[in-house]
Amino acid sequence: MGQPLTESEIIFPHLSNTPNFSTTLSSLKRSALSITNRLNSITRDSDFVANVAAAYDLPLVANERCGSWYISPHLKVSSVYFKSTDGHMGEWAFSLRRLNLQLLDVVSQHGGCVIVDSTRRGKSMPDALSKTVPFWCCVMNRAIFGTEKRGDEALNLFTPPSTVSESESTQMERRMNGFVQQFLRQDICRPDVAALRSKLQKPLRPLWVTQASTLPPLTPDFPDFHPVILCTASRRVRGAEASEGGYIQGAADDHEAWSHGLTPALFWSNKDALLRTNEEDLPTKIAALVSQDRGADAVPTMIMPTSNLHVSASEKVNFTSFDTVISCTPTPLPQSLLKDARVKAYLHLPCQTGKLGSRDLRNQLAALRSLTPTTSGKTLICCPTGKDLSVGTALAYLCLYVTDDGTVDLEKPREARAIDKPLIKQRLSWITTSNPALNPSRATLQSVNSVLMSSEAGKSTKLPEVRNPAALDADWKPVSPSTASSPQHLFTTLSSTPWEFTRTLTSTLPAHPSGTVTGLAEFTPLSPNPSSADPSSVTPSAELLYTETGTFTTSTGFSSPVRRRYVYQLITPLSGCESDAPFVRVRFFDEAGVGGVFVEMGGLSFEENVDEGGDEGVLSARNRAPHVCGADVYAARWRFARGVVGAETGGDGGEMWWEVRCDVQGPRKAYVSTTRYTGPGEGRQRGALE
Repeated sequence: MGQPLTESEIIFPHLSNTPNFSTTLSSLKRSALSITNRLNSITRDSDFVANVAAAYDLPLVANERCGSWYISPHLKVSSVYFKSTDGHMGEWAFSLRRLNLQLLDVVSQHGGCVIVDSTRRGKSMPDALSKTVPFWCCVMNRAIFGTEKRGDEALNLFTPPSTVSESESTQMERRMNGFVQQFLRQDICRPDVAALRSKLQKPLRPLWVTQASTLPPLTPDFPDFHPVILCTASRRVRGAEASEGGYIQGAADDHEAWSHGLTPALFWSNKDALLRTNEEDLPTKIAALVSQDRGADAVPTMIMPTSNLHVSASEKVNFTSFDTVISCTPTPLPQSLLKDARVKAYLHLPCQTGKLGSRDLRNQLAALRSLTPTTSGKTLICCPTGKDLSVGTALAYLCLYVTDDGTVDLEKPREARAIDKPLIKQRLSWITTSNPALNPSRATLQSVNSVLMSSEAGKSTKLPEVRNPAALDADWKPVSPSTASSPQHLFTTLSSTPWEFTRTLTSTLPAHPSGTVTGLAEFTPLSPNPSSADPSSVTPSAELLYTETGTFTTSTGFSSPVRRRYVYQLITPLSGCESDAPFVRVRFFDEAGVGGVFVEMGGLSFEENVDEGGDEGVLSARNRAPHVCGADVYAARWRFARGVVGAETGGDGGEMWWEVRCDVQGPRKAYVSTTRYTGPGEGRQRGALE
């Protein structure tokens, strides 16, 4: 008699050997939340958003970062930044960093607007629309119309009764006058109330629209107020499930976790092609689009009320109209580019990206005090994103050199004792009012505060100097990278661009085929995971998720798709360790998360024996110890062009390529794998693999 069937064999016979039932449920959930379902849900919701705009005959405004996914670019007139956290229960706040005054210009021109946002399951609308924007409307109304409409119902706080209880609304109402006083404070915002009043003919009134609402058949007229239509793009999914029949509520939320680098602009310009692509091919399709997309030229933002200070990204920007350029970048801007643009003065503040860059900025900002009247004129401050380090540097510049009326005075920088938090907040409001997207990270703001309010900041550090690009020696030699700084520069460079790669596998065993792999690799930041560190010695100060997608073609002509993931960790040893130099560790990664150690990179050094095959100026490293897997032994070796690890070069910033060779010996495996990674343009110039 046969053995009785088990539950797993009845329900999921192909998973009868799977001991963890939750793994199966997780797999089903990921399938429901697939990229295909997300993009289809976004498209469906965008149709509703367009219908709302047509029904009210008002322009669409995206509440970033989610809103832009639901608006076709030709319908979007502006963006705002209202955070849901400012409307959370008991945390009600009016943000002086995100004033969103540009919305008044839209209302003035069109008579009103439709603000678009979304939220995930469990809620009918995001707190940003149910509470944060109503706060803002109430504060604007009372600040602008308070004296002429005192006691008028139009100055009340309006909230949606279906979402906000009467008790909560009453508690919020009690805070409104305090918010108005904060906004009108002369030491921070200093709003020109008369100018704001000239933009509004009547008060603002929030109105709420969801997919459960009935849209008006005819365009309504609002004689007593400017309507601010708060549109929740997504339909509410009932119950505990994240999706319903393939539809995902708030599909665009937290796009970093699912988009593979896809942006709203890239989605809308390739929408039809993406929707026609199979789920299994979407990551490769998106990677190809991201790689091909170089984006639009950077448009510098002028920081008002100055007339000559600008902020932008460091890529694809026209430097010809600027006299002084300050870059917060891992490596200097190309000398030839600055020279051709006739830039008169250049200051490079070496900074990595992300939190490490914010930390670097603390040691570099003191160099701003080296600016002199000879470096005046039109000034551009740039960084890789144009939204963080450059904004922090611009904030420091405003506090040091700009008077209250916006005049730049480089002769008399403010002393530390004259700089306080109200001044910093007021200057920051200049930046966010000029462009709401210029919202630096908390780590960057902490670095700026530390430097500006300390008279000792930067005195113990050798600071960069202001240089004239036209006067630099054409034979400017590369500087050997610091052993301690190279891993940090490497981390910054790895995550700065997608990498095209070609891998050759040469096997001596018939069971392991030889062939080539071509594809695209990307590094995306991960939050450091304390559980993955060895608490007795080191802790990761940064982590990058390495993801590659490509095609493996064997020497016999058979092709198949491949996908691999690892985690690269920047390890900073604790005090008392045998070596205190940072290094890079590579760990395995699977659906369960970060796994065991694969290899660790040793110290970098310039290659020797150039005449015997080494390359001049190329840095190399070997693994700190081989990786043992059963009876098989893996030995790794890395090679980097100078530009990848931050070694300065004379004119072009250094070539952008790197290489990994893995020698595997054992009874089950015996092969050599050599992978060549190239940045944009390098592969076409030098070939995929030498």
